Amino acid sequence: MRQMVKGTKSKYGFEETIERLKKKTEEVGWTVIGEYDFREKVGIQFAIIEVCNRDFATRAISKPENRWISAMMPCKFSIIEMPDGVYVFGMNMGLFAKIVPGELGELLSEVARVDEEIISAVL
Repeated sequence: MRQMVKGTKSKYGFEETIERLKKKTEEVGWTVIGEYDFREKVGIQFAIIEVCNRDFATRAISKPENRWISAMMPCKFSIIEMPDGVYVFGMNMGLFAKIVPGELGELLSEVARVDEEIISAVL
């Protein structure tokens, strides 16, 4: 199950990692639609940003038989401090795309490419 989640160590501190992810999200034509700071609630550096692209979202749920994917929308990245640095975790869309058939699987492959591009901002 851990294969469904991808973790990447950031070269940057907590705040800068968040800012770089948000900036790259906009550069690739996506939008940050939610940002949640859990530091006070859990006592560690932990945040989640949600990102979306209207065209991708519309394509994903345009067919009724694909609307189950809405439970996994929007795309999320968690940013969390670990003992050895700051990590970004997100769903492994590339792997998920391989188990989803047809057009939806192809779309998820495109989402995986965008996710990788966003995460590249902290490598």
